[in-house]
Amino acid sequence: MDRALARLEEGLRDEQGEPPVKGIFYAPAPRQRAGSVEDEGEEPPARAGRESQELALGDFLTESRTASLWGPGQLLVMRRLTLNAAVLETIKTYLDHPAPRTWVVLLAEGAKKGDLGKNPVGARLQKEEAALGFPRLKDEKLIQWVTQEAKTLGKSLTMAGAQRLVEIVGDNLADLSQELEKLALYAGAETTLTPNLVNQLSTHSRTYNIFALVEALGEASPHKRLTALANLLDLGEKEPKILVMLAKQLRFLILIKEDAAASLGPQFKLPQWKIGPLTQQAARFSKAALRSHLFLLHQIDQQLKTSVGSPRLWLEWALLKMGPG
Repeated sequence: MDRALARLEEGLRDEQGEPPVKGIFYAPAPRQRAGSVEDEGEEPPARAGRESQELALGDFLTESRTASLWGPGQLLVMRRLTLNAAVLETIKTYLDHPAPRTWVVLLAEGAKKGDLGKNPVGARLQKEEAALGFPRLKDEKLIQWVTQEAKTLGKSLTMAGAQRLVEIVGDNLADLSQELEKLALYAGAETTLTPNLVNQLSTHSRTYNIFALVEALGEASPHKRLTALANLLDLGEKEPKILVMLAKQLRFLILIKEDAAASLGPQFKLPQWKIGPLTQQAARFSKAALRSHLFLLHQIDQQLKTSVGSPRLWLEWALLKMGPG
């Protein structure tokens, strides 16, 4: 997201090449509000940034009336905006009298562009080309995006490496961007990002570890199962949630064994790049073994809800009982 905003700033430079922002104001933000960051010299600051606590949209837009004294303008970004009637009315009021020398960006995750057009304010935004939708990328387009992002970091990502990264991290672009930045730093002078590099660095991904946990069930030795469980717990996942994730994966494998893999896409909205690895995992189990593992997880669920024993010990005991078959 920060790189995307940097690109927006770059694209809004004026005729003299000056960025539109001498002060970037982010809200809501995870940190407490801080004052502008300024150089101690006599020259005006090249860029001043501020971050805010949770703010109401009206208070946020009030900031747009306080323009920077330096530079052609300012960029204000509001994250995690929830669209409702009151918010849209506030936006309408602002559109009627927008602040000069100010670019306002409102990020409403989960909002649907089609629904926005049903509201007069939303329709106005769309007519003025001020409302942009960013649907989730799928399959080839997602791989292309990951490969292109790697190029912006000065790295070449192989097709196999891109597919592996997507398998591990998922299709959330923010997560993928973050993992790519880590990969680029980890690779150092190496210009090509390979599947091996992806595997080495992505062991701290929740998605990877639940996948690794199911993968380890197909091996006779319990060591990898217990290691994957330990990784998930170290990441802060709670035992009941791990149990739910594991049971969900096993249900997917059972559907594949029952020749119902085609239903995974439309019913559970799983992209094809996820179904492929699941199919490979399912081949390592019999349908009876998968059902037995799922039944065992139901028993452990009951123990977690009724027993005073350690949840981790119950999960470890279950993983020792589970295996290929």
